[in-house]
Amino acid sequence: MSETRIAPAASALQSAKRTDLSRHVGTELRGVSLLDISDADVVSITHLIAERGVLVFRDQHMTLEQQIAMGRRFGKLHVHPAYADAKHPEALRIHADANTRHVAGEGWHTDVSCDVEPPGISMLRLEVVPPVGGDTAFASMYAALEELSAPMQAFLMDREAVHAGDVAFRGLYKSKAIVEYPVNNHPVIRTHPITNRKLLYVNSGFTDRIKGLRARESKALLQMLFDHVAYGIDFQCRVHWEAHTLTMWDNRCVQHAACWDYFPETRSGWRVTTVGEQPYLDRN
Repeated sequence: MSETRIAPAASALQSAKRTDLSRHVGTELRGVSLLDISDADVVSITHLIAERGVLVFRDQHMTLEQQIAMGRRFGKLHVHPAYADAKHPEALRIHADANTRHVAGEGWHTDVSCDVEPPGISMLRLEVVPPVGGDTAFASMYAALEELSAPMQAFLMDREAVHAGDVAFRGLYKSKAIVEYPVNNHPVIRTHPITNRKLLYVNSGFTDRIKGLRARESKALLQMLFDHVAYGIDFQCRVHWEAHTLTMWDNRCVQHAACWDYFPETRSGWRVTTVGEQPYLDRN
């Protein structure tokens, strides 16, 4: 890991110690209190996370109510279609212990991409961490696209994929709720609204099929793309959690997977997430 000093215009970030976790994705910023940042800091963080995909902040002591208020500064907050907290609908409880059968974030995915306007920035703060394990892996979808061959990129450029809540909520998590989870079509390659960079936008958590292809063609192509992300160690990083670490990630340009290697220990915290825009592809 390389260490430099970040020098944006915003004052709270000027003295932050920056450590890039890998070349393509992930940056840790020490010495920043997210409860004390200015409006200019919010803009700087939003732009930096659009470039780096993941930002890690240590020693963020706050209540859930403070976390929700802080999250609102980055945009309208998302309400999870399946697991929103009853008392605080803008928050999602992330908890696993000796009685847990499935943990949030298993498998490579981007959060709730089945929504018509999928999540933008997720902000997870862990209060309790296991003595060892429990990392989160992240993968850059900018680099994932760039690592595909030119003919494959050209083929995918004209495609849309179906993203369905049932894939995760009824499939992986075995939800029995009598509700209709969102189903929406999104471009397989989309544009990030801040960086204007193109990126790969399919994930094993929510992408059901690619439109216009036969079922076996879609299944084979998606499995290749899912494997491409999962095995893409050249464009991944891992975040090691400490108590009171808050990690932000941009769901547009990264996928993540939670490592459940700490059973039966406890890992617990809260996530708040902003609402993004409807995914689009700008060819220009």
